Formats: sequence, C-alpha cells, structure tokens
Amino acid sequence: MRKNILVILVFIGILFSGCDTKTTIDGNVIAKSKDDVNNVEFISQSFMLITTDEKFISFRSTTQGLDFDEYKDKKAVLVDIFATWCPPCIEGLPTLIELKDKYKDDFEIVSVLFEKDKSKEEILEFISKHGINYPITMGEENFRLAKELGDVTKVPEMFLFSKDGRFINRFIGKVSKEELEKYIKLAIEN
Repeated sequence: MRKNILVILVFIGILFSGCDTKTTIDGNVIAKSKDDVNNVEFISQSFMLITTDEKFISFRSTTQGLDFDEYKDKKAVLVDIFATWCPPCIEGLPTLIELKDKYKDDFEIVSVLFEKDKSKEEILEFISKHGINYPITMGEENFRLAKELGDVTKVPEMFLFSKDGRFINRFIGKVSKEELEKYIKLAIEN
C-alpha cells in the first residue's frame, strides 16, 4: 500500500514539473513521464495554422492522427508545441534544427507557439537568433490544436506522425537526440 502511494506521488510530481502556460520560469528540467504518453485520441476536424511568414499549414485530424495537406505521403511530421520562455524548449532547438537538416527530404517540423502575447516581430527575432529552419505557427488556432492533442497545458510537448498521417509517438519534456531520431526513422519508414 505504501509503495502504491509513493508511486502515485512520484507520478504527480513528474506530471506537474513541466513548464506551464504562465510566464514564470522555474528552470527545472522536465523529466519524461512514460505513463500514458501515447494515449491520444483524435476527433475528426480541420485545422489551418498560420506561420510567421504568413503561409498556411492545413490538415485534418482523423482517428489515426493528422493528415497534413502539403506533407501527406511525402514527409513525416513532428508537431512541436513550445514557448519562447521555456528553458527545455530552447535547449532542444539545436537537436530539432540538426534533425530537420539531416532528414529534410522526408521530415518536417511544425512548431506551434503556445504563447498568446508574442508579436510577429518577436517571433521572427527568436527564429533569427536561434537559426530555426522550420515553420513556426502563431495564433488562436494553435491553442485549439493543443486541446486536440490531449489538452496540452505544459511545454515542451511533441507529437510525431508518419508520412501517411498516423500517430507514432508523443514526447513530453526534454528528449534525447537519439530517442527522437529513432522514432523519426520509424515515422519515415512507415
């Protein structure tokens, strides 16, 4: 009985250790919780995200995952929900940039800003400062997507989809390059 209570308390501690939507930074590194991370249910609906360069990324959620109009059957897609003030999000940028370059013909990253009060100019400055080589979306549609992806409330969270739009894996918190790359290869091959 004591062991069960300890396990529950540890799980609750991990669950609430990530960055949330507030602007307060506590600097803790987020541990990946393996409990139910891939328990995501999708409801069929359409989305249209707008990038900082005013392009649209449209897709539809299905019971299997997300069907991206532009990338369907061409590229695996990693949806990265992040905030500019989140230390683990910033720490993960070099890995994402490197993996995007390495698998550019078969892999796309769609970065979804999980902040309401950032101007387009601030995001463009962030992109330039960090050398980001993939689209970042902003706007209210980002929050609707975060709700669809299991009601995301903390960042970073990433969701990987195969070329045919099937959900492959969910990553919560800081993820090693090796683990991310292993799943990207799987998403590209399937």
